[in-house]
Amino acid sequence: MLLIKVPGKNGLGMTAGVENAPDKILEEYINVEKIELNPSDIEEQEVTIYQETKKMMNQKPFFIGGDHSISYPLIKKFIEFNKNPGIIILDAHPDLMLPTQNPTHEEWLAAIIRETKIKPENILLIGARNIDPAEKEYSINTIAIQDLSNCNEKIKNFSKDKNLYLSIDIDFFDSSIASATGYPEKEGATKQQGIELIKNILQTNKVKAADLVEINPTKNRAEQTINLAKEIIKTFEEVN
Repeated sequence: MLLIKVPGKNGLGMTAGVENAPDKILEEYINVEKIELNPSDIEEQEVTIYQETKKMMNQKPFFIGGDHSISYPLIKKFIEFNKNPGIIILDAHPDLMLPTQNPTHEEWLAAIIRETKIKPENILLIGARNIDPAEKEYSINTIAIQDLSNCNEKIKNFSKDKNLYLSIDIDFFDSSIASATGYPEKEGATKQQGIELIKNILQTNKVKAADLVEINPTKNRAEQTINLAKEIIKTFEEVN
């Protein structure tokens, strides 16, 4: 597993501070790469992430962001690099708003569907519970928070014959344990539920790349959220 810091943000000012998360989360690690970005130029930032990750995609990269906008160029490159790609997303929000020219953390997934070869049925969204009516037009696979205890078979069936990208938005977890994020949501996964789910996904041996996003060290109870992020990374290390 290759750890890469990607301190990108395009949350229209709402995610300011997430660019500091990679350094905080990975402070104990020595062998870590970093994609250097120009924070004042969103288009250049997007192109840099897309180009720099080409040489990393065959090393089981784990990208630490940054907000969820970084997943747009990362997954574009992943789809180009892998045959039969699939995406599993753990997120309180679908991120399927009408895409803009440079997709933000609110519509990056809609842009992926519209602009790449991936089919909506090759996307699995887990844990969404704050959904705008405009986001319901996409026919993607979903698993609700209340179904986490009996979703293993669905995940196995979805993962079969796919190369997976796993994207983890920290707000997938309940706001009581993941408050340091832009849009914390109640009624999310407990730490035990979330870690167990991530283990089950990784144990399919189909995950070829992943990201962890939306941790904001400037928000309330940041240390608790950062420690949760560190536990997620340790889970990847244990399974891989």
